[in-house]
Amino acid sequence: MNQTIIQVKDLSFAYERHLVLKNINLEVKKGDFLAIIGPNGGGKSTLIKCILGFLKPLKGEIYLWGRRLKDFKDWYKIGYVPQRAGDLVESLTPLTVKEFLSMPSKWYKKTIHPAIKDLLIEKFGIKDLLNKKLGALSYGQLQRAYIIRALILEPELLILDEPSVGLDFFSQDAFYKTLGEFHQKGLTIVLITHETWLLTKWVNKVACINQTLFFHGDHESFCVLSSKPEFFSDYHKIEHLHW
Repeated sequence: MNQTIIQVKDLSFAYERHLVLKNINLEVKKGDFLAIIGPNGGGKSTLIKCILGFLKPLKGEIYLWGRRLKDFKDWYKIGYVPQRAGDLVESLTPLTVKEFLSMPSKWYKKTIHPAIKDLLIEKFGIKDLLNKKLGALSYGQLQRAYIIRALILEPELLILDEPSVGLDFFSQDAFYKTLGEFHQKGLTIVLITHETWLLTKWVNKVACINQTLFFHGDHESFCVLSSKPEFFSDYHKIEHLHW
């Protein structure tokens, strides 16, 4: 039986009086490549922020590797790329890319293996950028740096919130192929995306969220259900052309 990495039980969350998530139950198993999809404002990013402890839910429980969120300490096991990560760079502009990539090692007192670092730098094509200041990078270059930083300690779980936004310089297909390669090596991935074309290539699990969780299962079952017009009512519209 595959180990449960994330378990969300009966979770609800509200911003002031506006209910964003209602009674969410979700499991992520070791080896999953889960795509979370749904309309803008449906609660996808809020769910991830609850899982990572950035937001406190109204009710419900979250477990990571079988431990309650409040008791979980092994954050080095998780790599995270927030939504539009490149927008967060201003407070970090004095850093070079090389210094930026070393930050997880300092946070968690874990050694970065040179071979892994070199592989990531090559895969994401930033070898010539290492000595540049973050503030001198394009948005897409910054996004690549954030992705490398999330992977540099070889996490067991990678969480990405619309990671390919701004990657105009880099083929999205090549980007997701790289993620697929890491997944095949055992990395568990949770991905928020609007790029539903990639579901047919790399993802093996799908979760559809619009305040409530109205689908969570394997990709094949999702494809069967999504072909039925009644499955995606106006309320559950994903707002994307690529079905």
